Amino acid sequence: MSSDFRNDEEPCQSDYHSAFHLTSLSDNIPAQSNSNSTGNDTQLSVPQEFFYVKDIKFKNNDYRIVLQSVNGPCPIIAIVNVLILKNEITIDKTTYISAGDLCSLLANYILDKCNSSDKVHKEQYTIDSLDRFVQIQTGIDINVKFNSAEGFEYTQELALFDFLSIRLVHGWLYDPQDKLLLQLVSDLSYNQLVEKALTLQSSKNDEDVSNYVVLKDFLETAQLTVHGICEIINALHDEEVAVLFRNNHFSTISKQDSRLFLLVTDIGWKDETSVVWETLDSTTNCTSFVDGSFMPSEPGSSGGSCVGKGLVATKDEAHALGLTEDELKQQQQLWKEAKVHLSYRERVSRVD
Repeated sequence: MSSDFRNDEEPCQSDYHSAFHLTSLSDNIPAQSNSNSTGNDTQLSVPQEFFYVKDIKFKNNDYRIVLQSVNGPCPIIAIVNVLILKNEITIDKTTYISAGDLCSLLANYILDKCNSSDKVHKEQYTIDSLDRFVQIQTGIDINVKFNSAEGFEYTQELALFDFLSIRLVHGWLYDPQDKLLLQLVSDLSYNQLVEKALTLQSSKNDEDVSNYVVLKDFLETAQLTVHGICEIINALHDEEVAVLFRNNHFSTISKQDSRLFLLVTDIGWKDETSVVWETLDSTTNCTSFVDGSFMPSEPGSSGGSCVGKGLVATKDEAHALGLTEDELKQQQQLWKEAKVHLSYRERVSRVD
């Protein structure tokens, strides 16, 4: 996707080609982004980074998941964590894993899956599968459709999710009861809708201008609606683990007892063993943390880092705690700096 809607958040992978930015529709917006990768490029270009590995409990079983750093390759991390929780791959007992080893782990899994397949043209099938894997390291073109939680324009990169039997979902959906949005958006993709908005913006017709404002507001949402949450719940099977695309980020998501939970992979929670998932019940930041059994958890109870949502005092709370104004300002500044490292916070731009 490409757009000039922007905000100031950092992309989850700085080396990725970022084309989903939100600012204003007043500038020209290309309909499709250029990818940094080519179909013939089979060389792995892996940044020399390391990612923390965290031990968690998930339904009474022990797992080691990969944590997200500020510039980590979130599509790969999300995919690997899904495969880990599905008992498809495991990570050796270690404190961290290099980006190269992470990619090798997934590449070897893809090779094993290809070798065990009954495809007639197995060699070409293997080459195609590895090509898709190479492409997601350097860029993923995401072009969502707004009428389905699984609505994405097909690309070779996204075919890897199908090959790995991992569902990719999003919650940026219009409510079909909103007749105007239903009429304006229908089954258009993101790129098509941006083009339509630009056309309406340049019109001198009052109705067109009014419709442009409606589309602009929809395109500048946080890419999640109440209807979108309901549709993700309807799309996923209970206890299924999948990947969610939202706000410049790919996250591991699971449905448990008709509720949605996001795997907490932010490095700020690496020492908090009781913090494993966070709820996805609303379009706001009002979420709660739960442990591996999906029971409410209390950040800080395991003696680790307590950087997280809601951990900075309000003015009323500061007064109750006896904090001075300077102490409150210092706490707020620390929280502001800490949020830079929390990759699941609100981001509105596209990840490649």
